[in-house]
Amino acid sequence: MPDKKPQIDKFRDAARELKTDQSDAAFEAIVQKIAKAKKLTPEQIKEFVRREREAKD
Repeated sequence: MPDKKPQIDKFRDAARELKTDQSDAAFEAIVQKIAKAKKLTPEQIKEFVRREREAKD
């Protein structure tokens, strides 16, 4: 039988399971961190992805 929960409830359940911080201050801090992040060149992105893959292996 399919889960009849609304999508928002599924999202909230998943967030609780991951123990995410639901405060507005925490959200704003993350948004600011992302907004202020330096822009990466395509080459830098490729290098980052390569290193992440190697670290997982």
